[in-house]
Amino acid sequence: MKLRHAKLIDFTGTVDGFVHPAAFDRAVIELLRSKDKAEVAIIVDRAHSEGLSTFDSVVLVNDHVNLSGDNPLVGPNDAAVGPRFPVVNNIYLNAADTMDQEETWTLGNPLGRVPVVVAAGLRSGQVPDPAQLDFLRSLKVGFYCYNLVPAMLIAAHAGLKVLGLGLPSGQSLSADITACLLR
Repeated sequence: MKLRHAKLIDFTGTVDGFVHPAAFDRAVIELLRSKDKAEVAIIVDRAHSEGLSTFDSVVLVNDHVNLSGDNPLVGPNDAAVGPRFPVVNNIYLNAADTMDQEETWTLGNPLGRVPVVVAAGLRSGQVPDPAQLDFLRSLKVGFYCYNLVPAMLIAAHAGLKVLGLGLPSGQSLSADITACLLR
């Protein structure tokens, strides 16, 4: 799957070349639904992992649980964009999906070295208490975030695959990963 025409959204404000919305909002929805050559949305969100996991660099999302109590697809369906209930199974791309067919693993894909985790989407500003952290751990969640999951739902509605990345506070993407995403 080529990333060349991907929609680039960075909620951390740290990745050059990406759009930097402060939070998931109407502008993000319009960007994801805009008609162009994109087959993929690359979405970077802040990874809050305190009490869940220990990682000090970017992680790749392979699944999520929506615990926000909300869904941005509630309300009238914009059938011109996509189906009422888009399938989100296998919506997230893995490292191998980011390779162009002409490339080989011998060239090295920096995303292949990134840990893969499940993200929990929470309501903006919600910080889990110890009991909620226990629940998240029981679901094998690696981090929680506020923007990735609703953005992914809109991307699925628009027929896009998602490369989801979680970035811990104080961290930035390495130059090789950024180059891989922007090629």
